[in-house]
Amino acid sequence: MSKYIKWDIFPDISAITTTKDIGNMAYHVSSDPQLVRLRRGKVSSYLGIDNNRLIFTHQTHSDKIAEVTSRDIGKGSLDFESGVDADALYTLEKGLAIGIFHADCVPVFIYVPSVHLVGIVHAGYEGTLKHIANKFINLIKIKYQLAGSDIYCHIGPCRQFFSFHVNEIEKEKIIASHAEKALRFNGEDDALFDMPFSNIIDLVDAGVPMTNITSCLIDTTDEPNCFSAHVQEKNDGRMASIIMLNE
Repeated sequence: MSKYIKWDIFPDISAITTTKDIGNMAYHVSSDPQLVRLRRGKVSSYLGIDNNRLIFTHQTHSDKIAEVTSRDIGKGSLDFESGVDADALYTLEKGLAIGIFHADCVPVFIYVPSVHLVGIVHAGYEGTLKHIANKFINLIKIKYQLAGSDIYCHIGPCRQFFSFHVNEIEKEKIIASHAEKALRFNGEDDALFDMPFSNIIDLVDAGVPMTNITSCLIDTTDEPNCFSAHVQEKNDGRMASIIMLNE
């Protein structure tokens, strides 16, 4: 695996997830902010943009969605708290790279060619149960008068269900949030939560056809070049998933 995991079926966008070869991209889990800045500089150079045009979230496992414009340039550049207060971002401006941080959480990349919109969603356990991906699709459909078939989505590297065992309390929480279709059972007493599949269900329920949804199927708990908060020896950083309309 290289420094970047790419969603590269559209030539007019750049969509990547950084790997451990680049290193930790997040200030909020770093003991050396200068190293984070240096790594972000490498990513900015790869994308062909200035460092301050790499705009990140101040994410809190919410269902907040925010539009990013040139007024937001520099947000999240120097610390985590100055990022855009949201767990999902979108922009219609070229040359603005919008990003989220994650290890095992689900990054959902979104592209709408008809209106030249890109988006990125941070769907962790809490965000998935809040149906943030579904809310994102419905928001842009209404705002830009889109059909579901106008929208293309990609699930980036994340924790797959094989290692996501849930206890009875967690299972009831999943059922209460109407995400029970993503529960899988390994016998009567072992329940597993398929978090990427739950987000795919949300995308389809919002009108995106399955033919417009792809997944890289990389399991962050199993892939050595991915960070994982679930696997203790790999819980030393966060990857960044970033999308940009190319200039």
